[in-house]
Amino acid sequence: MNDRILYDIKTAAVAVSQSEDTIRRAIKATKPDAFPPPLQAKRTGKKYLITHTALTAWAESLADA
Repeated sequence: MNDRILYDIKTAAVAVSQSEDTIRRAIKATKPDAFPPPLQAKRTGKKYLITHTALTAWAESLADA
């Protein structure tokens, strides 16, 4: 990941090598055991913004291969 503070869905997906759909599902997820696990995001109008800290924590919570 880079030095961004906030990511939109598209840049978050690129940063963690996941699809935009996976990021959207993670934002809407509520069960920590599910895939994808929940991802904390802030809603600004019609757009979601994800902090670098939340995105990093989410990426680290993904299961190892």
